Amino acid sequence: MDLMQILKDGLSDSPFSDSLGDRSQYIGASDVAGCPRKAVLTKLDAPEHDLGTLIKFARGHLTELMLIAGLKKHSKSLPKWKHQYEAKSKMRKHIKAHLDFLFTSKNVLAVLEVKSVDGIPADPYEGWVQQVHMQMGLVKEEYPDKAVKGAIFAIDLNQGEARLFNGYQYDGQIYEGLLQKAESIWKTLNDQANPNYDTEKGPLCAWCHYRPDCPAYKANEAIPEMPFEKELNEYRGLKEQGKTLEAEIKKLKAFLKSGIKNANPDDKKVRVGEEEIKIGIWKRSSINSQKLQTEYPDVYEDCLKTASYEVLRV
Repeated sequence: MDLMQILKDGLSDSPFSDSLGDRSQYIGASDVAGCPRKAVLTKLDAPEHDLGTLIKFARGHLTELMLIAGLKKHSKSLPKWKHQYEAKSKMRKHIKAHLDFLFTSKNVLAVLEVKSVDGIPADPYEGWVQQVHMQMGLVKEEYPDKAVKGAIFAIDLNQGEARLFNGYQYDGQIYEGLLQKAESIWKTLNDQANPNYDTEKGPLCAWCHYRPDCPAYKANEAIPEMPFEKELNEYRGLKEQGKTLEAEIKKLKAFLKSGIKNANPDDKKVRVGEEEIKIGIWKRSSINSQKLQTEYPDVYEDCLKTASYEVLRV
């Protein structure tokens, strides 16, 4: 019984695996928020989703369901809301977006985009912001007399954390620029005799199926270039913070142990507020590998085990 295949088949046939219709027939907000070349190629030859991608789709759907449960519980105190609302451009029928949530009141419409993530970023990604602006623009087309605002709700199911990025307002200039990008994608999609593949570098390039022959990068380069400057700087900064934190932890640990020994040298335990802290003694056994190798080389060689593991070096 291949449980991996069973899970993949189940997710592939689930109602949330692809609920956005035939995406080759329209340009969506997520297309505008990403690389134009990827948007076109995905519509022309969509890659088969692997198990990991299907699980992420399911995770996103479950995140929305959890929010829906809360919205229903507070429905009396909240504006009216719709899930997976389809917003279409009046003048361009091939441009539309599926909004995770749309809240409606007398004078204001609010777009909420929900993101299920592995680690919540300090600031929303540029693609998220563009997606919300595209959605707000489409809603404004439908309801020109109402104010339109937007927000992004990032939820990390693994860590049990959530963060709301709020305060986005409809901006006509930004929306017009995104419409031009959408039209360019649509033109390229429907003019394969003379395609013009615009490209945009970004962190998602690492997971793009079309990265190997992307014209945004040098062909056949010995070391492939990737646009990870921001992420690399964050990584380096966190590594340095980690070193500082380790030193501070070591200093505080020595301080606490010294205080415990002075206050209670026999039992080596003290009370701090409602907490009890104590010094314990643990024992562990280990093999003297140097002695074993010297005195029993055959046994050492017979028991020696070599394992490989990945390391990241900058």
